[in-house]
Amino acid sequence: MVQWYYPDAEIVSGKIWTGLRLEQHFWNEFRSEGRTEWVDLSWKQFPSGSLVKDYKVLDRETLGDSQGTLDRCSLLLRRVQDRLSN
Repeated sequence: MVQWYYPDAEIVSGKIWTGLRLEQHFWNEFRSEGRTEWVDLSWKQFPSGSLVKDYKVLDRETLGDSQGTLDRCSLLLRRVQDRLSN
């Protein structure tokens, strides 16, 4: 979704330590003027004190998303566009 509105954003994949276990997570990264900022619209799903333990920037051209993932992203995009147009 973020890449639709901000094509320069990168997709990041990482491991989050919740205090109990490591969980796979994805978020967005923006780079500008030598600075890097992470934007994570779903970070609140993790308990307070959770930490990023490992991460890498993904090549979105080779993600290999399943059709189900593509369909969910398309549905979300339509819903956001509908909401913004109202």
